[in-house]
Amino acid sequence: MNEELLTILYFFGIGFAVYALCRYAFFPGIKFLAKKTTTILDDILLDKKFLNRFSLVIVFSSLKVYMETSVGLPYFDSFSDRIINILLAIFIGLSISEFLTLINKISTHYEALKDKPIKGYIQIVKIVLNAFIVIIIFAIGTGQSVAYYISGLGAITAILLLVFQDTILSFVASVQIGQNDIINLDDWIEVPEYGADGDVIDISLHTVKVQNWDKTITTIPTSKIVTSSVKNWRGMSDYGGRRIKRSILIDISSVRFMEEKDIDKLKQLPSINKYLSEKINDIENYNNSVDEEKEKRRLTNLGTLRAYLVSYLKNHNDLNTESMTLIVRQLSPTSEGVPLEIYTFTNTIDWVEYEGIQSDIFDHIFAVLPKFGLRAFQGGTVEAAASRGLSINEPEI
Repeated sequence: MNEELLTILYFFGIGFAVYALCRYAFFPGIKFLAKKTTTILDDILLDKKFLNRFSLVIVFSSLKVYMETSVGLPYFDSFSDRIINILLAIFIGLSISEFLTLINKISTHYEALKDKPIKGYIQIVKIVLNAFIVIIIFAIGTGQSVAYYISGLGAITAILLLVFQDTILSFVASVQIGQNDIINLDDWIEVPEYGADGDVIDISLHTVKVQNWDKTITTIPTSKIVTSSVKNWRGMSDYGGRRIKRSILIDISSVRFMEEKDIDKLKQLPSINKYLSEKINDIENYNNSVDEEKEKRRLTNLGTLRAYLVSYLKNHNDLNTESMTLIVRQLSPTSEGVPLEIYTFTNTIDWVEYEGIQSDIFDHIFAVLPKFGLRAFQGGTVEAAASRGLSINEPEI
């Protein structure tokens, strides 16, 4: 009896010794060497959780080899052998699963893989791996072959499709997202159906997480990304400029022809002096070439303002008007006035800087309107007074 007990203790002692050797000698030595290298790959692969699981694989592999090479071990029958094999299969599966997780971490350090939905692919591989490990465990526990259980899967295919339909749809969606480059990590997207408006912070097999601008997080089913309307602002980021598209409503009653004295005052503005000289010359040539009965051309304060704004925006240091569109256009009049729209692009995509640039531009526009004898539309007493010719908000010219 004492000899049998010693044999059992020796058996478990081997397992403990192998585990201690891996955990406190072999793996620390490899980690020490890994720190000497410049690549991050080996540092990630030597993750503590992965090494813990892999060390147990080595332990149970060593015990299995010991059982097969030793003869007459007490209490170690076929049942004990099955237990060892089951534990070995479990920890092999856990080690592979953790290795796949490390692959996902590694992918975030490479630019070519950073924007790919690697996490979704890895999750589907983990599902298949776990299913296969479960089959192996059942096969070991019952003494049947793995092929016996795999052959039986055909009979329950319909049930599996029903149970895993969401997973299948999500996997197909992940493939489509990757192939069509619909979204990537850190993309700014809008999905109105789910109230999402912010940066993509995670793309997994079943869900896509979006951190909204108010710092809340919206979770969207991955399959819905390819079936819903998704607005991706990546093009704006890649182009390096953010669009300004805003209108100011001009009071129609303030739009008029300019007199010579008005033109002389505006010629004092360097940015529009050249335009006025050329335009006046062009108008005079036209008027001299037509009959007295025909309507003569004249400068309007609104048209002159448009020309001034084009020159002002072209010389603005914070706008990209060389490679991007610049338009100052007049839209269809409404009951609230005639909209004068600014359509241009900043040379930055930073939100705070963008709002500052846009505000500065429209501050200037509001301030310069009186120089052209124009008023911004305001409902109420101001418009009523203006319609009667009262001297409210009298222009400078």
